[in-house]
Amino acid sequence: MIANFHKLSFVGSVAIALLVVFGLALSRANAQPPATRGASGPPRIIATSPKSGAADVDPGLKEITVTFDRDMDSGMSWTGGGPALPKSPEGSKAHWRDKRTCVLPVVLQSGRAYRVGFNSKSYQNFRDVDGVAATPSAIAFRTSGLPGKTKAPEIVAIDPPNGATDVNPAVTELRVTFNIAMGHGMSWVGEVPNFPGSPEGKKPYWTDGGKTCVLPVVLRPGWKYALSLNSRSFQGFQSEDGVALAPVAFRIETGDAR
Repeated sequence: MIANFHKLSFVGSVAIALLVVFGLALSRANAQPPATRGASGPPRIIATSPKSGAADVDPGLKEITVTFDRDMDSGMSWTGGGPALPKSPEGSKAHWRDKRTCVLPVVLQSGRAYRVGFNSKSYQNFRDVDGVAATPSAIAFRTSGLPGKTKAPEIVAIDPPNGATDVNPAVTELRVTFNIAMGHGMSWVGEVPNFPGSPEGKKPYWTDGGKTCVLPVVLRPGWKYALSLNSRSFQGFQSEDGVALAPVAFRIETGDAR
């Protein structure tokens, strides 16, 4: 599932990543009611440029493209947000190159991590000519070179400490503190059953002037937890200047109930 909050998404219930969703809607896209899935299923993405996971993309790249397996309607929903979403040149607009390939003009910077989505739970304007929406997906990539004068963020403290054993299962939150102020994004990444549960009605948040991120949790006694801060595909932990934290593995083990 993808549960949308203010500037926050839960991805597949196993990762938390910041996602500010915006839609570029053309024609009647926003007015269309949800369509019934066709016999051939929803449109499939058969190619993107750059490819997801690419780590040496030329920062001089001028456009991002997505190609579908069938003719599409004129609407579009490029989704994303924060420093991970590439900026577009002033006065430029996303457009369809032909009936299957959509183009997003961009301005990239060296040594930066980017993430761009296609459709989301709320915005589904990438539809085929029969009105069937493409399944929400995204690509993540990094440009080559070194970031300008910006600093890469570093972790200065984690509570409970990374690698700690006999952690009190009554602990209700995980905290990570960085050496510099961060953007509002976050990517706590992991897989059940080793990803901590979340208390109902509580969301991750930033404090300490944007240097400390807090993840509310529900822990089980005698359990090993394994997650990471950022990953290859999810890089929400970024400095205010958009430099991503290098992925950090985080492991703790709880003791018996007290």
